[in-house]
Amino acid sequence: MATTWLVMLIVEAARYLLIAGAAFGFFWVWQRERFARRFIHRGAARAARIAHDLRWSASTVLVFWAVGIVTKRLADAGIVRAYPHVAERGWLYFAFTILALIVLQDTYFYWTHRAMHHPRLYGLVHRTHHASVQTSPWTAYAFSPLEALTHAVFVPLVWLVIPMHEAAVFVFLIFMLLRNVQGHLSIELFSSGFTRGKLLGWSTTTTHHALHHRHYRTNYGLYFTWWDRLMGTSDARYHDEFERVVGA
Repeated sequence: MATTWLVMLIVEAARYLLIAGAAFGFFWVWQRERFARRFIHRGAARAARIAHDLRWSASTVLVFWAVGIVTKRLADAGIVRAYPHVAERGWLYFAFTILALIVLQDTYFYWTHRAMHHPRLYGLVHRTHHASVQTSPWTAYAFSPLEALTHAVFVPLVWLVIPMHEAAVFVFLIFMLLRNVQGHLSIELFSSGFTRGKLLGWSTTTTHHALHHRHYRTNYGLYFTWWDRLMGTSDARYHDEFERVVGA
């Protein structure tokens, strides 16, 4: 059991370090000059701020790991509805569960995120993450333990209701971290007109989340913009700021 737990910790830490590190190394170091004009904020995050993000990310890895251990024990006890073989439900159902996790997490994130901005919760739960206005790929996991726990329990809560294969959950976790790193990249990757597209415009961009870090009270969405549009929390500066950045 101890070996299993150690492997789970290594996998959790490696997932963060490899994905965030690859984004940092490629966009912020190797190709920095190429993307210099696509930086949304003036200048990049300072070393002290990156160090802050790395410290809190280490605690987030431990929280995610602890929740992963509990989830594994629940699965072994038959409480979490994991099934062992993809063939039991087929590849179509496998893909459905990944899409379901993405849509459900977007809703879960929007409402828990808004709750974290309540004055009674902000300082206790969410201020640590917002300490980084000029974000970097390392900011993706820079959460207080309470915020990390809020994010971590999403998967086991869904897993109590929806039968899912472990591989589908793993694919979703990789997708989640990739999009999280993209949201905090501080470099806009999409082209002019993307945010106004009838289909692609529903997807959030790096600029979308950068405005949230800058102004706090708008753009709470994670993967999609529909909750912000529906609830009137879209930042009125979003489209203009996006075009300013990509126009450079």
